[in-house]
Amino acid sequence: MAEGVVFAALCKIGSVLASSASITLGGRLDANLTIINEIESRIKQIEVELKLMQAFLRQAQKQEGYSEPTEVYLQEVRKTAFEIEDIIDEFLYLSVKHKNRFFNGEFMSYFRKLGKTSWHKIARELKDLQCHLQNLRNLRVQYEIQLPNGNRVSTDVEDHRLPHHLSYPADEMVGVEQERTMMMNWLKTCSTSVITVWGMGGSGKTTLVNSIYEDERIKNQFDCHIWITVSQKFSASDIMRKMVRHMLQRCSPNIDSIDGRDLVEILKRTLEHRKILLVLDDVWSTDVWMDLASTVERSNNNGNKVVITTRIKDVASLASEDQVLQLQKLNDADSWCLFCRWAFKNRIDRSCPQELESLGREIMAKCDGLPLAIVVVGNMLSFKKQDMEEWSKCNDQLTWELRDRLRDQELSSVMKILKLSYKNLPSHLKNAFVFCSIFPEDYMITKKRLVRLWVAEGLIKPEKRRTVEEVAEEYLNELIDRCLLQVVERKHFRKVKEFQMHDIVRELAISISEDETFCMIHSKSHPGEPEYRCRRLSIHEHNDRIKSVSDPSRLRSLYHFDVTCSSFPSVGTPRSARYLNVLELQDVPITVLPEELSGLFNLRYLGLRRTKIKQLPQSVDKMFNLQTLDVYLTNVDKLPTGIAKLKRLRHLLAGKLSAPLYCGIVEKSRGVQAPKVVWESMELQTLKGVLANLNLVENLGHMTQLRTLAIEDVGEEHYPKLFASISKMRSLRTLKVLSAEGNQGLNFEALSLPPQNLRKLHLTGRFHHTVMESNFFQTVGAKLEKLYLTGSKTNIDPLISISCLSNLKVLQIGDAYDGASFVFQSGWFPKLHTLIMCNLLHINSMIMEQQTLQNLQWLALVNFPELKEVPHGIELLLSLQNLMLVNMHDEFMERIQGEDKERVQHISTVRFLDRSRGMEKRLFQES
Repeated sequence: MAEGVVFAALCKIGSVLASSASITLGGRLDANLTIINEIESRIKQIEVELKLMQAFLRQAQKQEGYSEPTEVYLQEVRKTAFEIEDIIDEFLYLSVKHKNRFFNGEFMSYFRKLGKTSWHKIARELKDLQCHLQNLRNLRVQYEIQLPNGNRVSTDVEDHRLPHHLSYPADEMVGVEQERTMMMNWLKTCSTSVITVWGMGGSGKTTLVNSIYEDERIKNQFDCHIWITVSQKFSASDIMRKMVRHMLQRCSPNIDSIDGRDLVEILKRTLEHRKILLVLDDVWSTDVWMDLASTVERSNNNGNKVVITTRIKDVASLASEDQVLQLQKLNDADSWCLFCRWAFKNRIDRSCPQELESLGREIMAKCDGLPLAIVVVGNMLSFKKQDMEEWSKCNDQLTWELRDRLRDQELSSVMKILKLSYKNLPSHLKNAFVFCSIFPEDYMITKKRLVRLWVAEGLIKPEKRRTVEEVAEEYLNELIDRCLLQVVERKHFRKVKEFQMHDIVRELAISISEDETFCMIHSKSHPGEPEYRCRRLSIHEHNDRIKSVSDPSRLRSLYHFDVTCSSFPSVGTPRSARYLNVLELQDVPITVLPEELSGLFNLRYLGLRRTKIKQLPQSVDKMFNLQTLDVYLTNVDKLPTGIAKLKRLRHLLAGKLSAPLYCGIVEKSRGVQAPKVVWESMELQTLKGVLANLNLVENLGHMTQLRTLAIEDVGEEHYPKLFASISKMRSLRTLKVLSAEGNQGLNFEALSLPPQNLRKLHLTGRFHHTVMESNFFQTVGAKLEKLYLTGSKTNIDPLISISCLSNLKVLQIGDAYDGASFVFQSGWFPKLHTLIMCNLLHINSMIMEQQTLQNLQWLALVNFPELKEVPHGIELLLSLQNLMLVNMHDEFMERIQGEDKERVQHISTVRFLDRSRGMEKRLFQES
């Protein structure tokens, strides 16, 4: 990890040398004042020294245990890298502080006043650091801090580009066939409501239960399926909130303020008349279920089932003795089978070459029958060359990692095996992996959020012809491929949406983070005092100890996850930590931001999503380096003028939290007012949740890097300039345009050159049916994957116009047609996966011809008051797996449960949502 610290320092140096601030500063100085040039020269010399040091450290990471001199050396390297960052940040601070004085002619006199203090102090410190780096190099030679050539594990990796998922389907499981069958039978037939699965960490409890949870035969037995990963600090109230969130789909932070009887009543209402399957994964205390049982079991006349996974025997005893499933270690035969499936997953038959079998079995034996260890080691080896030399090196290193076991021998073994997997990561992934330790246990991490945080932290190495966000996504996929992150939810087309860390993997990341002073975590399980050199602080539970950070000026990132804390953290202000890079306060219910916050000139990421703030500091333009500003689902309804001056802004996510829709907890947003000035944010890639104005739509023409644009309240006066601007966006992939109320219609005439890479289009408002025949749709149609049409109210069937969009995978039509019938003709929409049709008030007939919608898997019909018959031809949609019905005519519902039931028997899941009661039911299930 020392190499990771050096990597971060090099990224910081690269940023400084590439920035216009220092070049401009140095270029405008009097010839006699050469101190700035001296500073830049010393920084460049230090950069060369650090690159050489980094090359050495990459090898040191592979060494089988460090000698004491090596440990001391690495600590000094870490300390030096941090000092370099501090000096460079001070240099940037002074550059920015005096930048304005350059342009108004005041700087020269001001510079001379400070010449013998601030600037010379930086130059002197850099000179001292150069001497220190030279001393470190001499010490390395003097004490022979180097690696024997034979003890390195090669980092040469064959470039096997795996698909970006490492799922573990039922037919891939090994050694638990009997347990799986037994549990399936319990869920189908047993009257007992609670089942427990007990075993040590890494034994496969979660994997087994998840395979059953996802089985369609089990899904068809229940109206609702809820999976909650509990962790050690969860309470019954936390679980009830998660259950309500799951059943109501989209919830706001208001649910966090509901407690006691009110929360119980909401849960009762959502459970009423439903048969649920509830999985409580990783339960550590019997109290969790005892507090929850009365609410869940009270409705057990519906046949509810609760499955609990645990490492604790007392928790396992919550179920009756004959409903406890204890997972044992795998025997040798099953272990070998599982090992081969992962180590040789790139071979068609997944078989072990004969020359590697003996060595492979030796490596497998070190995993001691633990599935998690076998999967991790096997997966690591799949990235290695399949020859004796390479595997022998891995075996030797694995032996070293396992030779000194702790009391908890099994867990120690897994941790040591995981550490080997970490050591074999490419250097650019090490910091990215350890960074994930900042999140609380079992925290759901979204892909886009993590990518933006990695970028703001400087953990991504820029590459030519690709954005740093694209590079970061590749990092994420690599960590998933190596089993170090677990995908929890995927979007359409298997793209990653949410993921988390396995608790054992997280403990590894935390231990590395603590050893290397990467991040200080403050929680009940990690209650220590913030350290002197703390660079990152992650607050999981807030208390007064946080105020005791001895030197907050060294703090670079502050993450706050305590949703019960309503006050702004004192260590997050310029007065305390003026060099802060990241301030993440998502979901923390603060109401006010200090005006002085704008003094955080170095801030790259400001996360305020789902806070309760009402306005941003007026002087936000002082945050020169801000890259991401997230004020989505806050009470901010107007962006300050200074936003438009942020030249480095890449992602602006806005949207005011609108009125709750159900039980005070369902969230929805509306656009916010944007500044009516000239925008200077030419690096913007994401702009979401803003209201249109003439200045903005014209300025969009200069934001040619935009990839996502969502603009609301677009009037007729805006369309010419808006579409002229969009024509210049060559990288645009997602476009959302919401028309103003009363607008006569969308006009695409000004869109002379549609974005060639557009993949997702959302149009809300009236437009003439000829829009679908415009040059715009003719151009983007071949590549468009998602289309949402809402509120167009045309009299011409829109399906006819868009049927040529052969690449479409998701289609939503809402309040977009006033006609009486829909006919899906043969050959239409060959790749469509999801079809949602809603608020079509006059449709009374729907026909699906043969050979149409051949890949459709998900169909939703919402609010069809005149449709009384089940769509003709629905029985021909053999790939259809899910049918959702909302607010349908009574006669329609009678038919689908009666005479037309056979026509939908092939559909795995058929649900009906009763909006008036806010709940859904499964109409029938597999017998």
